[in-house]
Amino acid sequence: MRLAEKSGNNRHLIIMLHGTGGSAEDLFSIGNILDANATFVGIEGDVLENGMRRYFERYPDGSFNLESLTVETKKVAEVIKELISKYPDYRKTIIGYSNGANILTSIFKTYENLDLDNAILYHPSVTLEGQPVLAQKAAVLLTSGLNDPFITQEGFANLASEYRAANVDTSVFSHEAGHQLMHEELDASRQFLDL
Repeated sequence: MRLAEKSGNNRHLIIMLHGTGGSAEDLFSIGNILDANATFVGIEGDVLENGMRRYFERYPDGSFNLESLTVETKKVAEVIKELISKYPDYRKTIIGYSNGANILTSIFKTYENLDLDNAILYHPSVTLEGQPVLAQKAAVLLTSGLNDPFITQEGFANLASEYRAANVDTSVFSHEAGHQLMHEELDASRQFLDL
């Protein structure tokens, strides 16, 4: 699993999980908006689908391959846990966009109380349906577009409810657009991180 790292000059680590077709460096521009002085580590998905990097496989109809999701969730989680131990006295934030947000929810449904301070999931879908989110130390921000073709607003509200049911400190933000990241949700992310 390829990692990309940019050293910062404060004690804030931002771990980044890209969307479909992204790369380990893909969210560095987002990191620069959130905290340009932080240390960035991007994790690149191991799955190659139609020439595009992802974190887990899908079936031809677009549904998730749950066997692949389970295997890749463990692999990505192990990398995250290694990074957490590598930066023990840093504030730790993890961000994921789309496919990256989906694997992050899967991780939060598989591993309890990861040593993370904040998690931002940009445009997540529901993964491991019927399996609960586990207790987490991190405060979580979930964002969506009202016209996102990948998740309904009801589905997004249900996902937020799954986090809250685990007593996770959960905030939500939605904008009028679709699946793309918008400036206003990055502003909301900075407010969430209190930077």
